[in-house]
Amino acid sequence: MNKLGLVVICVAAIACGGKKKAGGGGEAKPLDVAAVNALVPASLKDKVTFEKREIVEKRGRSKTTYTVAAPKGWKQEMDSFANLKPDKDMGFMTKFDVGSNCDGECVSKDWAATVEKVYASYLKGKVIKDVKGASSRTIIAESGDLTIVVVASWEDGAKEYSSCGATLEKDVKDLALAVEKACESVTVSED
Repeated sequence: MNKLGLVVICVAAIACGGKKKAGGGGEAKPLDVAAVNALVPASLKDKVTFEKREIVEKRGRSKTTYTVAAPKGWKQEMDSFANLKPDKDMGFMTKFDVGSNCDGECVSKDWAATVEKVYASYLKGKVIKDVKGASSRTIIAESGDLTIVVVASWEDGAKEYSSCGATLEKDVKDLALAVEKACESVTVSED
């Protein structure tokens, strides 16, 4: 996922079988759209507003719904990926996305090691923040025109993790804190 832009990934555990699960390694913080919008820089307030959204990802017979503060007006391009693209020109690579990953076979794993491996390339740039928790990881790094923010969390025994993030090109990279805040409150439900 080395792209020009900003990538914000919030990774949270997923429960299977139609259950609803919160991000953040257990209980997500309450969805506070006003707090997310308060972090949008003044220079971008006329371009980006966050709203409560349900982003649905359909794969085969399964459907996953992510409830999150997401950019208003951004459109989902494909049902099989929960990616949103801006309705205005904010750069070709700019997008907001949620999804799941098990990095290979979907079985219980050492998620700290998995997150380290999956996002290792991001740590090769200018690392601004790298915080490791017992069941979480936050990375903010820059590489060229790209700023990457990864907020990862998981539960022991989970078979995959979900991700929430954005890729923003340099002109809108200052949305990093707003997207990071939005990703703290993702809830996931599967059918």
